[in-house]
Order: sequence, then C-alpha cells, then structure tokens
Amino acid sequence: MANIDPRLFYEKVLVDNGITHAFGVPDSCLKGLLSYLYATRDVPEHIVTASEGAAVSLAMGYYLSTQKLAVAYMQNSGLANSLNPLQSMAAKEVFGIPMLLVIGWRGRPGEHDEPEHALAGPCTLDILTSNGFPYEVMPDSLPEVIPMIARLVKIAKEGCTPVALVVPNHRFAPYRQDEMEQNEKTGEILNGASSKIYKGLSRVEDWRSAEGELPLSRENAIRYVLKQLYPTDVTVSSVGGSSREIYMIQKETGEDISRNFLSIGAMGHTYPLAYGVQIGHSSGRVICIEGDGSFLMHVSNVAVLAAHAPPNLIHVVIHNRIHCSTGCQPIPINTENFLSLAGSLPYKQRFFVDSAEGLIQACEWAEESTLIVVVVNQSVRKELPRPAEHCHDLRDSFMSSFIYN
Repeated sequence: MANIDPRLFYEKVLVDNGITHAFGVPDSCLKGLLSYLYATRDVPEHIVTASEGAAVSLAMGYYLSTQKLAVAYMQNSGLANSLNPLQSMAAKEVFGIPMLLVIGWRGRPGEHDEPEHALAGPCTLDILTSNGFPYEVMPDSLPEVIPMIARLVKIAKEGCTPVALVVPNHRFAPYRQDEMEQNEKTGEILNGASSKIYKGLSRVEDWRSAEGELPLSRENAIRYVLKQLYPTDVTVSSVGGSSREIYMIQKETGEDISRNFLSIGAMGHTYPLAYGVQIGHSSGRVICIEGDGSFLMHVSNVAVLAAHAPPNLIHVVIHNRIHCSTGCQPIPINTENFLSLAGSLPYKQRFFVDSAEGLIQACEWAEESTLIVVVVNQSVRKELPRPAEHCHDLRDSFMSSFIYN
C-alpha cells in the first residue's frame, strides 16, 4: 500500500539527514517522490538526467565540492548503466565517494511484472551485494524509514561508499502538482535553450585558421588551457591521456595538483562530474577537459545538462579523432559530423578553434555555459606518467581546494 507522503519523506528523511539534492532517471516505483521533486525543487537541487551514470557522476562531483551526500535515483533495470562510474570512480576501492542510491525495484520476486524485468528483478540485491554496496529495502511506513536512512547515511560517510535504498512498488503515495506549478516548470525548461554562437559552423573550411597540418597537439592544447586558469579555477579531466598529461604538466612545472580532479576511472562521465563539482564551487570556474572519445560516449548527458549549465562551467573537448590510450583506434565519426553534433548542443557559447591564439581567445571570451572544441593533430608522447598517489589522496587533495559551509 502506498502510504508514505513524498513531501514528508523529503523533509523528514532526506533533508533531516543533510540531503537536499537529487539527480536521476525517472522510475514508476518512485513516481510519487519524483512528482514532488519536479514540482518543488529547481535545478540544481533536482536534475533529471539522460542516464543513470550521469546521476551517479553528478552526485560524486557534488560531494567533492560540498562534502554533502546527494541522491542518485533510478530503476533497477538501469542499475547496470550506473555501474561504470560506481565501480570505476565512486566505489570505496577507488575514490570512495558516499552517496545515496534510490533504486526502484521492478520485477521483485513474488510480484507480477512485465517480462523485461524477469531477470533484473530477482538479481537486483545480488548486484548490490557483489559490488559491496550496502543496501536496505524500504519498508512501508515513515517511522521505519527515518532510522533506516540515518543508518545508511552513517554507513556511507564512515565507509566512504555508495549505499542504496531499494524501493518496492507502491511505497510512495501520489503527489499532485497543480496546473500553475506545471506551467511554470514547463516555461523554465523552454526558456533555457537560447544560445549565442561564435564560429558555430560545421564545415571545416569555414573556420580553419590555416591550411595544412594542424598546429596543436593534445598536450599543447592542455598546456594553453592550464595557463588560462585563474587561482580560483579547478579542472575536471577525463580518463586516459587528458588526465595523465595534466598530471605530467603539473608535476613538470612544480604546480600543485590539488585543483585538478583526475578522473582516472569511468568512461564518458566527465561533464556530469564537472557539473556536480560546480554546484558547490561558486567562487571560481570549473574547466572540464576531455577527449572526443569520452565526449561521444554519453553525449546525451551533455545535451540535457548544457541547456541549464551555469556560466562558470567551461567544457573543453579535444578533437584528435582517435582513442589514444587504447592504441590510437579512430573514433567512429568524421570531423564534419562531429562538429555538426557539437554545434547543435544547447550551450550558451560555442567555440571551434585549431590554434593557440583561437584557444586563448575562447578561454578569455567564455562568459556563459561554454563549449570549446579544440581540433588538434594526432601527435602524442609514447609514454605518459600515471598518478603515483592513491585515489583517496587525490580525492582529499582536490577537496582541500574548497571552502565548506
């Protein structure tokens, strides 16, 4: 029986345990709670994501800059979509990031459900157990839920681990938003998609600075970006060569690496991670640096998040047309189509550059939600250093950059 008021769950269960932000993909088991969040919480307190992995990455970034847990919600059939960032970044064995997963339980054993839940339902708890994520199954009364969440939050914080609340069907009572609330929310979403375009052209010949060999390598581009940082800026970089080159450059120049989060695990989740960091970093910019392969993996998340990204989030995508760290295999899209895709995304500003001068200028002109695509040659060093520090040390060093309330 659905008898838990979603408003009371948010106020008495989540907020009373210090949780105010929720990110995720909707699920029918959670519809009462999600209807309440949609009606009452604005971006960035509540963000509906394009994938479950993005929700986990947002929660992870949010924790890094705030030391506060967030909810990442999903259906259990989408739990597999979240395992890459959970296993490769958030797990206690890697960076150790606490968060509360709220997972709708379709196909629960003993309950009739649709055939697509026949496998995922019975093995949901086993998946959490095998990954070492503590969980509880949500009871059907608020007085029982309150101490349960307090217990899970304590485990998450002390164990530096994601924890899960598994929610069977019919736990949340319905939430009815009135017509005025619904119209206001629709207007907010539609009004967030305007953009200014600088050199937002898909044809290479329309914006190339010169003919012949591209002058910049990925390493050159990263060096120029790092030189444009202000003292209050931080960077979040993707798995592979981008993070390893940042690490190499900072060590080479004797710079402090604490303002750089090197996302050594999880593929394609760099922008949501950077977005989450930005939520708690209003005093400076967050520069997200990733390669074109990483960018393509979950570009749908960018399409959702860039529409309402804040002005101090700058997304630098380095386009060299290859997966460097895995043997230089070509990415499966040509440059013209790649730029056409990038140019269609709802950033407020978009810059396509292929020279040091253009890259420097784009960094200087970035004033709103910004995409900078840097088209570079395929020159890379044969050997790049990997971070010698433990992931927990990298995490703690990065978190020391922020002032927590």
